[in-house]
Amino acid sequence: MTHKKLEENLQEVIRTSIKRAAGDIILLYRLTQEPVQAEYTSKQLTQSQYSLTVTKVDCGGTRREVRCLPDLTRNRMEAEQIYDLISRGLVTPCTLDEVIDDLFAI
Repeated sequence: MTHKKLEENLQEVIRTSIKRAAGDIILLYRLTQEPVQAEYTSKQLTQSQYSLTVTKVDCGGTRREVRCLPDLTRNRMEAEQIYDLISRGLVTPCTLDEVIDDLFAI
């Protein structure tokens, strides 16, 4: 099994939602969690990192745009709050970076 495939198997989907934006546009949101090993002195601790993926698809399926923000945060409550804000605001993949930058600037 390849390294990429192993990483995909460790990813756990925490939340997903599908929103209809305008007309024929559908936005798919996915929050995932995956383990990360952190080394502190002589003992190892396992943490989780949370990633956010936004996919924009037209109803005909001919156009597709995807943006993933890996390792967005290591705090689950913060990850879920960000997910709620992004999905409620119908943020698209092309504006995701700017919205996250603005969010962290506050």
